[in-house]
Amino acid sequence: MSVDASAYAGPPRPSRAEAGPVAAALLVALGVFAAVWPLSAVLQPGSWSAGAATTSAAVIIAGVATRLLARRAPAWIAIPAVPVVQLIAGTVVLTVFTGRQLGKAWLLPSPEVWRAVDALVSAAIAEIRGGVAPLASTVAIAVSIAALVGLVAIVLDLLLVPLRSPLVAVVLVTVIGALPAIAVHQGLDPVWFVGLAVVILLFLRVRFAPTGSAAPAPQTPEGMSARAHAAAASPPSAAVARTRRLPAVVIGAIAVVAALVVAPLLPVSASGISTGGGRATLSATLNLGQDLRRPAPVTALTLITQDGTPPYLRIATLTRFDGSTWQPDRPATVPLSQGFGDVTAPDGVAVHENKTTIRTAGISGSWLPVPYQATTVRGEDGGWNAAPDNRTVIAANADAADQNYTTDTAVLVPTLDQIRASSASGSDAPAELRALPADMPAIIADDARQVVGDATNDYDRLIALQTWFRAGFRYSLQTPVDERFDGTNVDAVATFLSVREGYCVHFAGAFALMARSLGMPARIVVGYLPGTATDRRSDDGRVVFEVSTDQLHSWPEVYFSGIGWVPFEPTATRGVPTAFTAAATAGGAGTGGATTAPSPAPTATGSAKDPKNLDVPEAGGAGGTTSTALAAAPVLWTILGLLAVLLIPALVRRVQLSGRRAAARRGDADAAWAELRATLQDLGLPAPPAESPRRRGERLVRERGVDPAAVAALVRAIERASYAPSGSGSRAEDLRAPLDAIRRELRLHVSRRDRVAAVLAPRSLLGARLLAASTS
Repeated sequence: MSVDASAYAGPPRPSRAEAGPVAAALLVALGVFAAVWPLSAVLQPGSWSAGAATTSAAVIIAGVATRLLARRAPAWIAIPAVPVVQLIAGTVVLTVFTGRQLGKAWLLPSPEVWRAVDALVSAAIAEIRGGVAPLASTVAIAVSIAALVGLVAIVLDLLLVPLRSPLVAVVLVTVIGALPAIAVHQGLDPVWFVGLAVVILLFLRVRFAPTGSAAPAPQTPEGMSARAHAAAASPPSAAVARTRRLPAVVIGAIAVVAALVVAPLLPVSASGISTGGGRATLSATLNLGQDLRRPAPVTALTLITQDGTPPYLRIATLTRFDGSTWQPDRPATVPLSQGFGDVTAPDGVAVHENKTTIRTAGISGSWLPVPYQATTVRGEDGGWNAAPDNRTVIAANADAADQNYTTDTAVLVPTLDQIRASSASGSDAPAELRALPADMPAIIADDARQVVGDATNDYDRLIALQTWFRAGFRYSLQTPVDERFDGTNVDAVATFLSVREGYCVHFAGAFALMARSLGMPARIVVGYLPGTATDRRSDDGRVVFEVSTDQLHSWPEVYFSGIGWVPFEPTATRGVPTAFTAAATAGGAGTGGATTAPSPAPTATGSAKDPKNLDVPEAGGAGGTTSTALAAAPVLWTILGLLAVLLIPALVRRVQLSGRRAAARRGDADAAWAELRATLQDLGLPAPPAESPRRRGERLVRERGVDPAAVAALVRAIERASYAPSGSGSRAEDLRAPLDAIRRELRLHVSRRDRVAAVLAPRSLLGARLLAASTS
């Protein structure tokens, strides 16, 4: 690809839509923002956003400064100097961001810096491949995104300014912005969709002033003066300006209106991220408040169990706490077909085995909800991995939407004496399971010690905590919002302990931190509460349970030596509190590893003809159906939305054509000639800017066989408009008919593929530099 350096020579022609270096930088920044914004849907808040902003800002500012300083430099120096300086600026920022102690003078990269960046990028790729969205903002992820965003800023700057290729820039921004939504099987964020339409409009509308000093004036054919030839080849008359202004207004309105029309078709979750088809997106974080406050909960899944008791369903565990957020675990995984491994029970501890068949209805995401402790999962559709460490199921290449699968579980059910004899504070669990932030408010540990009092064993201490929460606190989704502690950091926990109102996130977080303050290994589980019994039955007469999206839940688990992870339920009025029974009745202990069995009353949930209320047969059994793992609706709307955005250039060109034809009908020779040149460019036919109107007309008649009379009419009109004295009184003739005749004949002399490309991807909007390179 070559760059037309001559376009950098000489003073720029005055143009209302032509912008200088500062405006170019602002538009590049807008494009970078539009490309990076969707990453917030697949990455947790953290240092990645600051790194991306700093790197892109350094690159863009370096470009502005270089262009301003190189205004008088020769074009062959000014043009390549910008990306070179931008690369240097980005490298310096990346060095500081990665580890300034490794760099030379803290700024310049050294071999150690490059090795560190290489290692971090490799680690980031591994985290992306093995992780699930939203990914934690690790150092590896942050550095990799900073480097990527810096490169995107440089490429956008090249496309928009020296290459003048807005259409290619549009495709780049659209593809980068759409990748996160496609990767997690979600639709597009409507707000981003509207913003993208505005960015595309600006990309196609604004032209940038050239860089570099003046060059000798080029010779023009047929002895014409440079000014006269410029007027004839591409006449910038007031009439053309008028024909450009109206389409710009119309195009802007159409682009935004089109985005607003398509946007409502992309269903939005409470978090502002499209979930497609009204589905709730599973989240492996404690950011559950907005989802729990959904105004209209829907059925998330239905299930049947072999023993008739609905279990808690888990999707992820959270162990690492930095004082601000609980981070989802990133466990080692194996293909789901290998299973999770057997459950080992100490001598004398009973094991309760069960089978649960689950059908998902109103959810999507990268996890399969499963009971604890799952040993095998079968009947699922798509590629899934098993995490033996926490007994969860993570997508390899699949989606939780419309799944129908069966899990086998084996739960240890110790007696009351056995669990009391087991130790949590003396277990051999890793130290990170007891880790506490250095700045944890004193109220958390003080309340924990006060509540457990003189209990003599760890189980009784935890039961005391559970009872304290359930008896002395109130469940509220709104109070944390009103009191401004709707979060997971230590200050939010301290406020919750004082206000004594909150929801599962606050109960689970406070319980886990209080248990750790007592020396016990604790973590948080994200999943669903046990379902509610319906009046429907499976083919073999078992009760069908239903779990709705507002039963999304989190609860704490504590590790006991020999027993493993034991769940507790501190959330007031929710779930089933843990209560092991004495040896005489231990066999009646509930599922879930520690809880007594809930007994929800049957409730009518609608007609059996409703797809979400159908009975749930065992996966792979008679009458069962196999559904696709990938939810079709969000992907379909994503594709349609992208197509709508990518068709904006075609719409721009159509509006431009209509405006020029209308002007040509009024006798505007400038508009007619500009449209003829654009038509040649769109069809891939040569249209050299140095060619005079008369020579172009002769060439079209000779090479393309167009009507000589129609060509003569246009040539005569443009020469009269360019050279005739103003106010000569010559009558303007209708030029639309000869223009249309030439356009029809030109289209007949190219292939069908070129005609389709001229409509869908008009080259006249591609950009002056790339267009010159492609037609040279």
